[in-house]
Amino acid sequence: MNLADPLTAFCHENIFFANTEIFHMESFFRKGTHTLHFSMPTADAQADVNYNGINMFAFCDDILGEIESLWNFAKCFVGGLSDHPKIPVIGSHTPEY
Repeated sequence: MNLADPLTAFCHENIFFANTEIFHMESFFRKGTHTLHFSMPTADAQADVNYNGINMFAFCDDILGEIESLWNFAKCFVGGLSDHPKIPVIGSHTPEY
C-alpha cells in the first residue's frame, strides 16, 4: 500500500483486511509504502484468496465511531429471528429505530 501525506499530525489510517478465512486490523501513522504479509497455512485459505482476494474496509472516522456505525447498521437487520415478539433484539418485531 502506498499512503499519502496525512492531513494533520493526528491523522492516521485504520484499515480492516478480511475474507472468509482471515481478518486483520492495521493502523498506519506514516506516509509511504507499506507491505503486509498474511499467513494462509490451509488449502482452503489459499483457495479463497486466489478466488476472492482480500477485502479492505477503511475507517474514515476513529475506530470507536466506526464500530458504533457498524453496530447501528447491523441493528437495522436484526429482528424476526424468533417466533416470540417479546424477546429483545432477536424477537419477531420491527425495531423501533
